[in-house]
Amino acid sequence: MAQKKTNQTTLNPDGSYGDDAFTAFAIMNENADDAETRLHALETGAGGVGQDVAALQLGLQQESLARQQGVVAEALARQQADAALDLRVDALGGRMIGDNALINGDFDVWQRGASFTTTAVYGPDRWFIQQGGVTGQSFAKNTLLPGDTNFPDSESNLIVTLTGNSSASGAHQVFEQRVEDFRAFAGVPSTLSFRVFNPGAAGRKIAVEFAQTFGAGGSATVLGIAPQVFTLNAGLNIITKTVTLPSIAGKTAGAGSAAVAAIWTTAGSDFSGRTAGLGLQTGSLYFGKMKWEAGTVATPFKKREPGVELLLCYRYGEPVGFIANADGPYYSTYNYKVPKRAVPNLIVLGNSISPATLNPRGSMTWFSMDGRAPSAVASYCFADAEI
Repeated sequence: MAQKKTNQTTLNPDGSYGDDAFTAFAIMNENADDAETRLHALETGAGGVGQDVAALQLGLQQESLARQQGVVAEALARQQADAALDLRVDALGGRMIGDNALINGDFDVWQRGASFTTTAVYGPDRWFIQQGGVTGQSFAKNTLLPGDTNFPDSESNLIVTLTGNSSASGAHQVFEQRVEDFRAFAGVPSTLSFRVFNPGAAGRKIAVEFAQTFGAGGSATVLGIAPQVFTLNAGLNIITKTVTLPSIAGKTAGAGSAAVAAIWTTAGSDFSGRTAGLGLQTGSLYFGKMKWEAGTVATPFKKREPGVELLLCYRYGEPVGFIANADGPYYSTYNYKVPKRAVPNLIVLGNSISPATLNPRGSMTWFSMDGRAPSAVASYCFADAEI
């Protein structure tokens, strides 16, 4: 009902104005009761008003729930899309990089040359060679004919030769790959596999050794991990070796740390502990399809795309050609094809550029030629950032 008002202006017979006190308070009480009734109706839904409010509240709750469900659905859709993208990226990486920790395992990349008779140098890319106390020694590229069945789908392999041992104690011939980062395969099973063709008689032996190096200022190198001798048959041999490298807990490492897989073709008595007593050997052997992977099973060697293999090798070294001039700018700058593992050593292998010099500039991406040559000369250097 409508609110009542007290009368304050009507002249009464007794000369007073408006309602008396009793009447005025009665009106005020009625108004208060009416207001309370209206509020109760709003709260309880009586008369339809409360129902509208309740309906509005329900609608808002449903809208809020729908929005929350939409946010959750959108987040899930994004997670699924991200996961699908990760799978595609991983699959692409698997096709390009593969599961082989070794680079140039098929011996297709030879940026430094095709034959090496010296020691303590990198020969085929990523492979460090050492030989001493032997005669007729060499590491060389062997180009394969199409359709070769011993090394199928390979363009080349590595031929390792020695004709004699001049030291019963110090003789050694070994090649190894240093897989960057001492954490590689530490404390978990891994498997090395490769093919070796023995053109000589059965009974020729080789040895496999693993090692861990901890870089400049790091812990002492651990040599002679799980060495094993393999006696070869005549012709093709497939070698498999599973190893668990030691834990690196408590070790410290600096730049140039690595996990190492090494193949010995002869070893004097000084190296018996590292080669499980391989002993003195002679002859030629052909190696290829080298693979080092996680797990206890040797899976088939998968050849990477040639461009990908070369890019992986570039991280550790690449030749850079240039022309040194007798005039023009005093400084010339050159960029590497890919950033190097470390600031590389720049070794001039072509024509002399003296008195001009090469300056690595403390950079893994570029270097400079400082100064001028007496006359214009084409030359090249090798940027070596190997471990």
